[in-house]
This record gives sequence, structure tokens and C-alpha cells, in this order.
Amino acid sequence: MSELGARLRQARTEKNLSIDDIQALTKIQKRYLHGIEEGNYEAMPGPFYVRAFIRQYADAVGLHGDELLEQYKNEIPAATRTSSPPLAASTTSRSRGYRLGGGGNRLMEIFPMILVALFVIAILAIAYVLSQRAPIDPPVEDGGETEIIIETQDPEPAAPAEDEEADETTSEEETEAEPVEDVSITPTGNQGEDSFYDVEGIESLNLSITFTGDSWLSIRDASGVELLDRARIYTALDGTVDFELPEPGTYRVRVARPDLVTILINDTKVEYQKGEGPENLYFNWTTE
Repeated sequence: MSELGARLRQARTEKNLSIDDIQALTKIQKRYLHGIEEGNYEAMPGPFYVRAFIRQYADAVGLHGDELLEQYKNEIPAATRTSSPPLAASTTSRSRGYRLGGGGNRLMEIFPMILVALFVIAILAIAYVLSQRAPIDPPVEDGGETEIIIETQDPEPAAPAEDEEADETTSEEETEAEPVEDVSITPTGNQGEDSFYDVEGIESLNLSITFTGDSWLSIRDASGVELLDRARIYTALDGTVDFELPEPGTYRVRVARPDLVTILINDTKVEYQKGEGPENLYFNWTTE
């Protein structure tokens, strides 16, 4: 048992509180509380969780969480600062979005050429169809009766039913072959402005954030690096903005007005307290 864990357990015992009582007060799972008392931080999802859970535990037993973190900082694992690439916010058909990079400029340059090419193709197609439908003048013989020859075209045979069934079977097989990831979002605790979630079952994570009013937005990785080009205030005119997280890990999403913001992870809604004050959402994303 670590010195920090022994001190927390002693404070809990002096207040006649059990692990179940601490779990009810802090909403932290018992296995994490046991890990804090025993100094087993490997069971924690990440460095952000270790510090946040210790602070919540200390506050629950009457100790000052920040002072304990500073006093026993040598026992607590520190987050390794790594540089993460900035997120790209892509534009969707349902809303206005932003791309944090230079790829959009190239698309805008070639977009007029694409429109011109499509227009030319459409004109050629219309001309071809009209030429095929032009009436054929019947031949006229000099003298005698005029003979009108009407050519009839045999109807094209209908495609065999076997081909249609084969096409339908192929389409069904292609649809079934596409894997569908089932995302799991599990709340693991909350304290004040902080809410914690485990995100599992997905290989890629897309944050879809919809704004119905003005709200500050910031997205940081486990090292505290801001992943947006710059954190700023988004408005209802921004609509829905998508962000693709670079790799599994712990991320913090901070919104100033959670009551004006809806967050989806891979089209699955994230449930959280929607008050008028700021909210920090910590997502621990693993692929296992």
C-alpha cells in the first residue's frame, strides 16, 4: 500500500465510511477506489483518471485533493506530453462545417472544371438520344401508288429472372459484408464539472457536435495539447461540426454551454448533465 493510499484509507476509517459509501458519494467504481488505496494505478484508464479520482476521493473524506496531489506527486504517474496532429473538421451535407487544413482549397479550384465537364457530357447525351428518336422518311417511288414501309422493331427480350435474383443476392451479400461497429459509451464517474466515460468497440472515433446556440469548444488530448487550430466560440450558424480523433487515448472535450450542445460518438448520443455552466467530458477510448 502506498503512503497516499494509507492516508486516504485512514481518513475514510476515521469517518466510519466504507468503500460502498465512497462509491455512492463520488460515483467512482469500487475497483478504482481499491486501486487508489493499494497504489495500483495500472487499473486506471489513464493519468487524467488517476488524478481526478484521487481528488474526488480526498474531497469525500474531508481532505484537500490538490494538496494531496502535490504532496504525493512522486507516487502518482504523470501524463507524458506528446504532440498530436490537429483535428480536421469536415463539412457534412446536413450542416456547415470546417476543414482544418489546405485540402479544401484544391477542391474549390477543380470544382468549376468538374461542373463544366458534367454539363458537356449531359449535352452530348441529350443530342444522342434525340438523334436516335428522329423520324425516318418513307421512300417515295415515281409514279404509281405510294408505298409506305413501316419498320417495326422486335421488343427486346426481358432479362431472365435468374439474373435479377443473382443481382439481388450479390447486393445483399455486399451489404452483409460491410462490418458495423457497435460503440460502447460507459459513464465511469462525475464530480462537479467533470464527467468520465469509457469508449470501446470502435477502431475510429468521430465526434459530431451540434450547436443550437453560442458555446465555447475546446478539445485536448491526454497531454493537454489543444487539437483544434484554436479553441473558440461556435454558434447556431455553425450547425453540426465533425471531428475525427487521431488515435485511441484519453481526450477532454470542454463546452461552456452544455445545454446548447449535443455530442454524438459515431452517431451514438453522449448523455451528460446539461446545465448552463461549463462541462468537461473525459473520453477514455480503447479498441479492446
